[in-house]
Amino acid sequence: MTSFIGHDKVQRIFRQSYDKGTLHHAWILAGPKGLGKAGFAKQAAQFLLDSHIRGPANETGFNLDNESQGAKLLAARSHPDFRLVQRGGKTEKEEKKAREEGVDSLEEHELKRNISIAQIRDLQSLFATQPSISTYRIVVIDAIDDLERGGANALLKNLEEPPKDTVFLLVSHAPERLLPTIRSRCQILRFDPLDDGQMRQVLSDVAPKLNDVELNALVAAGEGSPGRSLQYVDAGLAELEGLAREIMRTGDKSNQIKSDLARKLSLKAATPRYQAFLARAPSLMAQHIKSAGKMPHNNAIELWREASNLAAMASPKALDNQAVIFRLGSLMGSLAQHDERA
Repeated sequence: MTSFIGHDKVQRIFRQSYDKGTLHHAWILAGPKGLGKAGFAKQAAQFLLDSHIRGPANETGFNLDNESQGAKLLAARSHPDFRLVQRGGKTEKEEKKAREEGVDSLEEHELKRNISIAQIRDLQSLFATQPSISTYRIVVIDAIDDLERGGANALLKNLEEPPKDTVFLLVSHAPERLLPTIRSRCQILRFDPLDDGQMRQVLSDVAPKLNDVELNALVAAGEGSPGRSLQYVDAGLAELEGLAREIMRTGDKSNQIKSDLARKLSLKAATPRYQAFLARAPSLMAQHIKSAGKMPHNNAIELWREASNLAAMASPKALDNQAVIFRLGSLMGSLAQHDERA
């Protein structure tokens, strides 16, 4: 397993702390969602769990062996010295699927809202004994932002009196919202967005069949977050963005583009493309307003604000897909009319 592209700095900090014998017992992996923090946590966990078979500290990075006993146990989700704490499934059926295939197999709507206090209390069985086959016991919480209040307080007790040879890796998309008492007991590793070259490399590795046009659209949409871009891989993002820009350029006075777009994206099979359009439409409008090179007019800002609110509430309120897309297209078309008046 290789290092995550663009995260050499945080890996170096973690590795140096280990090599110097000053490894902190709790780390907050902080940064916007989709940067690879959870993946880094799993790499760091394997690095520590395999530390008993590692030679002298004369290397950089993690240099993991995917054929080690620890790696195979982690892959099978059965390592006795490792716990991954995530939100569980809403129903018994979804919880069973999570146990058998992993939580990542569930969709967002199939997950519970929070990580419960019971899940944190269940960690006590790990702390009650010595590590079984490793030097360390590792707990990854993905994400600590999802902890309910009682769970956060229960975790705090473990951070205040950390079990021996235990390291906590706490993924956080919004560390400023965590309890100050939790933050104060952790070392923070901050993950930065990737640059465009790094984004292209990651996306090309994951989806090698992307053409240059689609790749460039995904890089722009991700804004430095590979995870965000990967949500749109199968959505035909370049085509959607091209149609949106055409509406904003011409106004689509005949309503042909927005009508066709609304009809196509309202089909059940087009759900990923519909969600991608909802996510990108406000950003594309903001880019269009900024590209005018003038101080944005209040009317243009109001159009963007209405589009942002509509896109945000469309799925939670189960609004009619076709009506939502047509309205978003109309708001985009109004930007063209605003440009003409300006």
